[in-house]
Amino acid sequence: MSVPVVFFNASVVLAALRSKSGGSAKLINWGSQGRINGVISEIVLDEIRRHLSKIKVSRRHFRNCLLAFNKIYPAPGLKSVDKLSKTVADPGDAHLLASCQDIKADYLVSLDKKHILSLKTRVKRPRIVNPKELIERLG
Repeated sequence: MSVPVVFFNASVVLAALRSKSGGSAKLINWGSQGRINGVISEIVLDEIRRHLSKIKVSRRHFRNCLLAFNKIYPAPGLKSVDKLSKTVADPGDAHLLASCQDIKADYLVSLDKKHILSLKTRVKRPRIVNPKELIERLG
């Protein structure tokens, strides 16, 4: 059985940085252990960095968290993003789906109920899940 490719939304990484014991942190640990192939894009990394000042986290903890990701992908092409902008409630989130399609992610894990998790029934691939659902599926 191959290791699933899991694309992380910034919300999950930020939650993992805030709490070392929650489901988001567990998924980060799974990435470090090779149980999942955790990936993010440059856009997600930029979003994480923009929000770091809102939480108290050491640079060391932040760097260690980033080590869980096998790859940080470049931003998806504008053509892919534009094509998916009508699928999402917030066109600013289309990059997530475009990145997932580009890298053929199995899962998109997010905590964003309003904009991302609400797409579960409309998007077949990747499977859109919250951390708890992913842990239950893969655990």
